[in-house]
Amino acid sequence: MRKARKKRVVPRKRTAKKKVVRKVRKGAKVWTKAEVVMLRKLYRSTPTTQIAKKLRRSTASVQAKAQTLGLRKAVRKAATKRKAAAKRKPAKKRVAKRKPAKKKKVAKKKTARKRR
Repeated sequence: MRKARKKRVVPRKRTAKKKVVRKVRKGAKVWTKAEVVMLRKLYRSTPTTQIAKKLRRSTASVQAKAQTLGLRKAVRKAATKRKAAAKRKPAKKRVAKRKPAKKKKVAKKKTARKRR
């Protein structure tokens, strides 16, 4: 029988980790940590246009960043009910046509003329 050999473990050399450099389009503004924190706080309950004004960014950039962070807007029950009701066509109400009111004939009084 053969003897089981022990595997020789070679220690890894520790190398400095390389910084991951994100490619950002030229002229694009990089999101700061403070902006991301503010976006996370406000995104759920505040309209996107207002957040964009506060952060001095476009609405598209705010929406894109929120999507990358996995943020979603809160669903408003009352608003969804209103939208659903608006989509439904209202039932047509049947209104009975009224006949025009008949004018009452006023009987002319015949006055007796005195003959002379």
